This record gives sequence, structure tokens and C-alpha cells, in this order.
Amino acid sequence: MENKNKNLTYFTLLWGVMYMILGLLQALKGAKLLPDDFLSVNLLPPELAGGLVLALVGAVYLYGTLEFSKGSFEGRAYAYVGIVLSILFGIIYFLTFAADLSNAWVLFAEGFEQWTPLVDFKPALYLGLLSVVVYAGWKKEFRLQD
Repeated sequence: MENKNKNLTYFTLLWGVMYMILGLLQALKGAKLLPDDFLSVNLLPPELAGGLVLALVGAVYLYGTLEFSKGSFEGRAYAYVGIVLSILFGIIYFLTFAADLSNAWVLFAEGFEQWTPLVDFKPALYLGLLSVVVYAGWKKEFRLQD
């Protein structure tokens, strides 16, 4: 394995494990296979579909790690696709957060009286924000023409 791919290998492994664990826990909690008091609802909401999406993104990162371990150049492509998926789903959850924020604090909509920002602070949102930070810091690492 080339030295310049080591950082990306560790990145895809770390992100893949984080996404996979959080996704599976969220999906299991959404399917009622874990108790409701297993971790805070704000930290890990019970959403089956959201958990499966996180697990899918984690699988993309972990496959990138597998490709890097073979010495394949395609690991970079999987890392790039994983980070794009992370950012896209982070944007979707951010837009949901912004819509609920405007319903609760600007429009005073019915049904949002008890809403707090922590209600919509979900794993896809904070992992997406972390992915933006990583991408901004490692922009040169993700070039496919090397």
C-alpha cells in the first residue's frame, strides 16, 4: 500500500465503522429490537429508514477500505462516493432541521410547541457536518487523477 493512501484507508475505516454502528443501532431501535431507553432519543433516534441509510453509507466506506487493502486505486473512488453521500444526507437532515426551526420559532406552527433543536440533531446531520470538515481539510487527498 502506498504511503499516501494510508490516511485515506484509516479515514474510510473509521468513517465506515462509525456509520455502520450508528446505522445498525438506529435501525434496530427503529424496528423495536432495542429498548426505547437505549441511549438518548436525541443522540440516537428510533428511525429504521434513517438507520439503513447510515449503514449503506458505512458499507460504501468499508468497501473503500477493502479496495485500499488490495492496493487498488478504486478505494479513492469509494471514499469519494462515501463522503458525497455523507454530505448529501447531511444536507437533507439540515434542511429538515431548518424547516422545523422555522415552524417552531418563526411561524409558531401547531404541533411544534415542544420542539427543541435537539429533536432534529440526528446522526446523519452531525456525521455529515464532520464529513464536510474532513473534506475541506483533505480536499487534495480526494483527487482521482493521481
